[in-house]
Amino acid sequence: MKTYPEKERRSSLSRRDFAKKSILAVGAAGAAGLIGYCALNSVRGRAANNLAKMGHCAPAVMQTLLEMNDIQNTGLVLYAAGFAGDIAGSGTECGALTAPLMFMSYQNDDFHDIEKRIILLERAQSLVKEFTGYNGSPVCLNIRSRGMHECRRTVHNFNKPFQRASSFKVDLPGRTKESWKLLLNEFDNNKFHCAHNVLKNLGDTFSVTKDLLNASWIFIGGLAMLNRTCGALAAGVMALSSLSAKIENSYSRVARMNRLLRKNDNTAMDEEINNFNSAINLSDELGLWFRSEFGSTNCHDIWQYDFSRIHDVEDFLRGQCMERCSGMCEKVVNKISSMF
Repeated sequence: MKTYPEKERRSSLSRRDFAKKSILAVGAAGAAGLIGYCALNSVRGRAANNLAKMGHCAPAVMQTLLEMNDIQNTGLVLYAAGFAGDIAGSGTECGALTAPLMFMSYQNDDFHDIEKRIILLERAQSLVKEFTGYNGSPVCLNIRSRGMHECRRTVHNFNKPFQRASSFKVDLPGRTKESWKLLLNEFDNNKFHCAHNVLKNLGDTFSVTKDLLNASWIFIGGLAMLNRTCGALAAGVMALSSLSAKIENSYSRVARMNRLLRKNDNTAMDEEINNFNSAINLSDELGLWFRSEFGSTNCHDIWQYDFSRIHDVEDFLRGQCMERCSGMCEKVVNKISSMF
């Protein structure tokens, strides 16, 4: 088993510290304001209510999206649990962005049609653009550095960029779409998808559902072909969440966390305190290992390619990077297996 320097160990706790502060901030919002939100039954009110009784951003946003669309699907909430704060540690995408991307992907009705996949990628990139414009950054660390009120604002108002992205997708250049088509066709020919390769190779004890595959498809190409967080890592977080999380639905338990936090009691993030905590802690552990193993969580940092450029896609394919990506996926699978 690898050991990590004390500096890395401390940095891996940053998201745990953030989660503690955000839970405390939610409690401080006050019962009167929460009741006012919910009385209006607005999307903002639903999001505020779900955050207060769940305590973490990504599952709260996913639950709100399900309620907005009259869908009962606890699996999607569990898949999102480990993305609370950000994906497997600091410097990655905010959970209030990741959950809508997963939901958008889950709703796609045909992954066999490459044109429909292109449309989904355009919508997803539009969401990232709208979210970034509204919140100043897609990265959790940058948002929370401005204070916990910004984190609450991001969760409460997640629907504004989501609706704009649903109505006005990015009109990408034709050359970008051609690059994507080339890469997607090669992925299809080789039965390759980094996230799916992880999920499908975790063994018989792990249940791979259609919903899981649909929701995780969007992590292709470093999150919607943006060369951002690696899809193998994101899939690993989803797997850990599915295996470890349970639905949290208790204002009193969140209040209990608040009391512990006011006492500076580090047990506030223990799995007995909140049903999503185990998924968050495990995803942090996976992220710390991933950074040590591959140098970065970022697809572009690892490969130095831009999938919107056809020359980069051709170089990626000539360099047998799919085979090397498959090796990374295998290592992620082995790591997850060792964690359970």
